[in-house]
Amino acid sequence: MSTVSIVIPIYNSSPFLRMCIGSIVRQTHDDIDVVCVDDGSTDDSVLVLEEFAKKDSRIRIICNDNEHKGAAGARNRGLEAARGQYVIFLDSDDFFDSRMIETLVQKAEDTKAEIVVCTGQAYDNERERVVGKMPHPDLEYVPEGSYFNWKSCAEYICEIVDNYSWNKLYKRSFLTENKLDFTPIPVSEDQYISMIAPVLAKRIAVVKEAFINYRINTGNSLCDSKASFPTGAYEGTYRVLKQYKELGVWRHVKQSYLNVALRLMREYFDSMPEYSKALFLYNKYRDEIFPMLEATDLPEDYFHDNRVGDWYRMITNASFGEIMFEAARASGSIMTTASLRFRVPYERIKKNSRVVLVGKGLEGRYWYSQLLLSNHCEVVCWIDKMDEIPKGVVFDEVIEVG
Repeated sequence: MSTVSIVIPIYNSSPFLRMCIGSIVRQTHDDIDVVCVDDGSTDDSVLVLEEFAKKDSRIRIICNDNEHKGAAGARNRGLEAARGQYVIFLDSDDFFDSRMIETLVQKAEDTKAEIVVCTGQAYDNERERVVGKMPHPDLEYVPEGSYFNWKSCAEYICEIVDNYSWNKLYKRSFLTENKLDFTPIPVSEDQYISMIAPVLAKRIAVVKEAFINYRINTGNSLCDSKASFPTGAYEGTYRVLKQYKELGVWRHVKQSYLNVALRLMREYFDSMPEYSKALFLYNKYRDEIFPMLEATDLPEDYFHDNRVGDWYRMITNASFGEIMFEAARASGSIMTTASLRFRVPYERIKKNSRVVLVGKGLEGRYWYSQLLLSNHCEVVCWIDKMDEIPKGVVFDEVIEVG
């Protein structure tokens, strides 16, 4: 039995595959089983995989009959084919520190943990360099000790592990015995396994090193994916909530889960480029999702991220018309056809980039509001001065007002 099965769903990833697979075959822990599940790629991804497989017998290629079924199906198929004592699910456009598998396996062996969590750093594909640590998972809440379980940190457990699939090494028997898998939906398919596994595990361990290089600026817009599937904002929530209630843990982990789930819902709402889709989510949240989650009257200090709390109160307290009116006002409009007093020069800002906005006063506020509404880029923070950029913030460029 191989120690670790590495499951990689692949769909039209040929520009990144050589770096991805190369970083896997160079792992310092060589007892690995690399399960590459091609999900109907139309580029030369399979040819690249075959090049590696001819040189390395640890690499296996599984093809989904030339039909693109989605990441969930590919990961589930890879899990079924896995042979290792442990399994990790990686993405085909990322690449990895050579010590990742060795370090995670050693941690699992030392602590007898069913789950070992690590973190990653953002790698800018265009600049070809690391630009900062990933903001999630939030490891500041990890309890002291070599391992823990959800009962010692119920109010933070979901934020500690977060909803990614790529930052966790699992004991394979733990997944199969608990029938944990990926939800077959177009996006956010990894929420169920990421949120349910931690409340079933007796032992969870954390390695605070950033072993994953998470590629950004690949030309594939996450906003476009979210706009195409607005239901991805909440579809995974149904299955998670049902399972929490069946396990009898809902009242214990509710706050932590809502901090993650509503953060995702906010990201979707802010990404909607069409009025009808934003209105759809507004009504869906208020009429169905928030009541289902028992989240209709949460106190101000309920959220660990103030931005999520502010957004939640806006959705629950204001009409959709009021939200649109205030958004237009904030962008500098006087609700007529008059031009904006302070217009953002979008030609200076790369499309879909993550930016830090620097500039105080009325002009700074107008720029910030316009950028939020434009869907042109993501403002990761807005500050008055250059020396106020928070430590650890991941961004592509700094934009100064004026």
